Amino acid sequence: MTRVPRTALLLAAAFVALARSASAQSVPSPIRDVTTTQGVHVFTGIMFPERGVQITDSTEVNFGPKVAPLVGVSYELRATGGLNFQLAVSFSPSERRLFTPEYVADSTLVEAIDTGVDVPSAILMTDAALLFHLTGPRTWHGLAPYVLAGGGIVADIRGTLQDEADLDLEGGELYRFGPTFALRTGVGTDWFVGDNLSIRAELQGRLWRTSPPDAFVLPVRDLSEWNQVGALTVGGVFHF
Repeated sequence: MTRVPRTALLLAAAFVALARSASAQSVPSPIRDVTTTQGVHVFTGIMFPERGVQITDSTEVNFGPKVAPLVGVSYELRATGGLNFQLAVSFSPSERRLFTPEYVADSTLVEAIDTGVDVPSAILMTDAALLFHLTGPRTWHGLAPYVLAGGGIVADIRGTLQDEADLDLEGGELYRFGPTFALRTGVGTDWFVGDNLSIRAELQGRLWRTSPPDAFVLPVRDLSEWNQVGALTVGGVFHF
């Protein structure tokens, strides 16, 4: 073999070795752009409502719904950057305890008598919220944490139940929840497992107004108050 071809081969081998070395030493960026602008989120979880409702300045009764599962769906549309507009509907099939009023003393005081009967409660929630991804329209190692805030309408959509009729509860003795306004906040993160799919975990907080039945409050007056409600959900988001 002549000297010139041998030199050329040596130079080519050195170039390939350097290219491989540079490729092996390069570190891929942990940041990825999110090019989709819409998403549908399906989720499930558990809701932790505050159950107590005031009947006097110092007495509250657990009229409200108990801890229960939560399911829902939301739609998101990117407004700009990391800011998204969200519409959500969720539902919690819960239970609540029945109480009957008992008038004492000179009929200016009422005691709530626990009947020991639980009845179904169906909490329906609709929300509009702003969701802001802290990483903007991109992910970091597949993660896109966010905060959100909004509000909506919540109500127990169950009507009068047979157990309430059997206890002769009617009119002002019946506990009815909503429709009422509710504030909603939350923190969570998307974990992108593909360009169009993420797994989402979220911690929610709500405030909604509750009032006791009129028959449990003497003299009848407005004792409505804000109750705190927590929820933890997990689900999947299809991005498009």
